[in-house]
Amino acid sequence: MSNNNRIKLTNIIAKLPEEAIDTLYNTAFSLLDTFSIPDKPACPYCGNTHVVKNGHKCRKQEYLCKCCRKTYVSTTKTLMADSHQPREVWEEVIQYTVSGSSIDYTAKKVGLTHDCVFNMRHKILIAIRDILAEEKICLSGVSELDETFVLDSYKGSSLPDSVLRPARKHGAVAQKRGISNEYVCICTGVERKGSAMAETVNRAKPSSAELQSVFGSHISEDALVLCDGLKSYLALEGSTGCSVKDISMGENGRFYNLNTVNNFHSFIKNRYIFYRSVATKYLNRYNALFSFAYKHTEDKVRQLCSKLLQVGTISRQHTICEVRDNGLLLI
Repeated sequence: MSNNNRIKLTNIIAKLPEEAIDTLYNTAFSLLDTFSIPDKPACPYCGNTHVVKNGHKCRKQEYLCKCCRKTYVSTTKTLMADSHQPREVWEEVIQYTVSGSSIDYTAKKVGLTHDCVFNMRHKILIAIRDILAEEKICLSGVSELDETFVLDSYKGSSLPDSVLRPARKHGAVAQKRGISNEYVCICTGVERKGSAMAETVNRAKPSSAELQSVFGSHISEDALVLCDGLKSYLALEGSTGCSVKDISMGENGRFYNLNTVNNFHSFIKNRYIFYRSVATKYLNRYNALFSFAYKHTEDKVRQLCSKLLQVGTISRQHTICEVRDNGLLLI
């Protein structure tokens, strides 16, 4: 960049409002994370940057931390740990996962087997769930809470003896009309022009205790919570200090609606139908993906790649055993 262009850029930035400067700052750092991988990544054990090269291990550059004296490579504690696939392939799989592509389509695009991409995807889902737990989504301002229902699924496995119904084919409907124990409830919450969250804890309608377990630590005291008819939501008013408004009680005006959370439900259902259902035991992993991917942007995907694939003090490493057993929904 020439000096004249640098001067022009400085003058433009000086005229921007404070909100635009904050956005520019965050975008610049996300681009920096994406395009500039440090030559000597900081120690993932103590965070110290005083490191030296220490030969090679498994054809990867090894580093020695001069502070804690531990050695590591560029994939230690990242999602790529113990993986044979390079960073570029992981970035593609993350992109396809967030955009909603199927496992078979992703496998075809990156040239890997179905089982390999399945394991990579579920490691990504577990990591996204961990990130959302760390960031602690907080619904404030005007937030909408509601539940949606999907049929239970034992996709990929045989029906257990405790399930008293025949196996369903794709596109089949429940045996009973209305909400029954064949349906799994997804509790959802969306802050208008903000974050979204989804979690499953039960079948059929959620109780006050179940709603408290899902939303109790995610609603701020100053929030106005809009809900539709289910009295269990009123318990959140006493436990969190928020104000709960039941829009079914005849409130007038365009303000009192659940359009945003209903849009989130449509997003979940469309993904769910495209996947041809999701095995119920994996549903909360996909709920984390739905929460992250709802109204996602390219910046969010780049930041996700940075968090999952660059060395840091928080471990993102997950094993095949964790794919099989970690955080399964058994209801």
